[in-house]
Amino acid sequence: MILIIPIIVFSSLNVQRNIMEERQRLHDKHISDANRIAVVVDDKLQELKKLGKRLSEESWVRKMMQNTDVYENEFDFLKMLEIRRNFENSINSLNILSFGMIVFPEKGQVFTSWGAFTEDDFFSNVAVFDNETRQQLESAMLDQQYFKVLPPETMRLWGNSKHVIPVFQSLEVVNQPRGVLVLFIDSAYFEDYMHRFGSIESTDILITTQGQAIYRQTQAGLSGGEQGGQHSYELVVPSLESDLKYKISYLDNSVIGINNLFSSLLAILISAAVGALTAFLLAKISYRPLGALLNKLSAALRYDDVKSSLSSGSEYNYIEQSFDRLLLENEKLQRSMQDYEKAAKSNLFQRLLKGYFTDEQQMNGLKKMGIGYTDEMYYCTVLISFHALRDVSDFCQIRKIEMMTLVIVEKVMERYGLDYELFEVTHADKALILSSEDVFGQEGIMEQIVLSITEEIEQACDFHPYVLSGTVEKGLVGISKSYYAANESLQYILFSRDHLPDLQEEAVQTIVEYYYPTDWEVQLINNLKIGNLDTSIQILHEISAENGKRCLSEASTIRLVSLLMETILRVLHELNLDTGIYVKQFAAKAEGADAGEMWSYMYEVVTLICERNRYSNSMMTIETGSQLLQYVNENYTSADVSLKQLAEIYQMSVSKVSKIFKEVTGINFYDYLCRLRMERAKELLRERKCGIDDIAHRVGYENVYSFKRAFIRYEGIKPDEYVDIAM
Repeated sequence: MILIIPIIVFSSLNVQRNIMEERQRLHDKHISDANRIAVVVDDKLQELKKLGKRLSEESWVRKMMQNTDVYENEFDFLKMLEIRRNFENSINSLNILSFGMIVFPEKGQVFTSWGAFTEDDFFSNVAVFDNETRQQLESAMLDQQYFKVLPPETMRLWGNSKHVIPVFQSLEVVNQPRGVLVLFIDSAYFEDYMHRFGSIESTDILITTQGQAIYRQTQAGLSGGEQGGQHSYELVVPSLESDLKYKISYLDNSVIGINNLFSSLLAILISAAVGALTAFLLAKISYRPLGALLNKLSAALRYDDVKSSLSSGSEYNYIEQSFDRLLLENEKLQRSMQDYEKAAKSNLFQRLLKGYFTDEQQMNGLKKMGIGYTDEMYYCTVLISFHALRDVSDFCQIRKIEMMTLVIVEKVMERYGLDYELFEVTHADKALILSSEDVFGQEGIMEQIVLSITEEIEQACDFHPYVLSGTVEKGLVGISKSYYAANESLQYILFSRDHLPDLQEEAVQTIVEYYYPTDWEVQLINNLKIGNLDTSIQILHEISAENGKRCLSEASTIRLVSLLMETILRVLHELNLDTGIYVKQFAAKAEGADAGEMWSYMYEVVTLICERNRYSNSMMTIETGSQLLQYVNENYTSADVSLKQLAEIYQMSVSKVSKIFKEVTGINFYDYLCRLRMERAKELLRERKCGIDDIAHRVGYENVYSFKRAFIRYEGIKPDEYVDIAM
């Protein structure tokens, strides 16, 4: 039965498909036939148009249209005889016209192949119409008619009754033409023409103009909406040459043949016979791998699950429980991956805030996380702080503020058309990185954005947050510059609120500090140790450029360069190099108090350090060391980080890992790890948001005793004492 069901469905669809294909084939054929009929009539109308155009270009027609007697002498008897003969030949060559004439309304004359007549004489003695028809014809002659077909009319031509279709065509393009070509299509000629070139498949052909029929052709015994139980349908084709419409009716005889139906029924009967045997054989064969699968699944299930499945008496419970377990594990894995991607992306943004000096590996990390930042774009960092919230234990209020912040930031950014990334940071609650390929921030736009976010959060949550923006900078390093500018403003507000209520703002603003972030110092040290000259020079250049914007005094500039040189000398010492000569040479430069000379000498020392490391370490050692250093920088807060773990990950001996790490960084592994942990611990201690036990676990120590001992060895004081000093 399982096999029969799809065959029945397939057979039904096949019958339906055959019906639709047959109907479509006949419909296409009828459309083609209807278009052919329209083309046949349009071709004849095109010949009528050509006749009118040819006559309008004849000189004798133009002269006759002139309302003057100047040209009368040109049209003698022989000339008129020749003109009439040519006009008659043109009329007869079309094979469907009864006769034709050129009417000159201003002169009241009619020209035909029989001669020239006055209008009254012609319509009274030659072509006689009833009064109403004559008035319609005379009215049509007075208007400009590019090409107009009138409904059929009956007239008496030279005493003989004729059924004709008038066709009007102005011989000049004016509102009241002086010459009008009137052709009378003989209905008998036109019917004979349609019988010779019309359709043999249609049941009815109807040609109309202005809603009135001018011709109808019906096959004998086939007229009407239904013939022999068969329906008919109508195709309407508009004329391309006039306002005619062709309505052609066809029989809808697209029915399925009995042979197709019989073959489908036969296929169903054969399937019923063969399907039962085939199904039995397939069941016997397919149950073997299914049985093996069930055995494996039952072995993978817990004992309680197996017991409950056996009690239910159905082996399909094994499959159901197994898939439930797989779906649950897959869901957990997906959540873990999303959490990891979110954490990794947040970590990248944190690194951007601290100072992101690009290299190929770091740019690949941005692309991998879907962050389309480049050095050609412009950035601005905005910090959003909830420090003004006094009751930090009201988690519902905090959650509401955070959710409303997400909604408000999205609405404001959409209003100003800027791309943004919103994430959590340490020194504030939220950080907002704005980015654009074009320069932005002119005309106080950043101030407007900050004000909009502040006012809308205050209005929605009845709470006034601290929202501060940095400067708009170009390049990825500009994110860090903008962040530190905003963070300085935030720290000043927090410090003033808690410690300096009476300090005048003007007095504080006069204090100009040099720009040398700790995060940039750490990156400078790391790049010097691995011999990365380009990035080291870039860091120094960015520090110099940023401090140049601050218009430092000469004393502050010399102090900044001295601090940078102290960092470089510390790197030299850790690389086991003699620092004496460098100290003496720099001291000589400093005595001259020439900041430019001091900067130049510092660049020279940096180049020497990087060049030495480049040639002293092999490319493989540098690459491996960089990987080790990157892993430690990203995982130093884990208690499992150790030389043994690195050796297992990179499949090397512990001694080799230690040696490579020392060659790359200049210090041993545990000193470097301790430095990273202590710097992070000091940062957390200054925030005073968590206890010492919690900080110990956060920076990678299994117990607080080990943490305190390492802190005393690194800083020389206890963590509690450091907190008091930091306050």
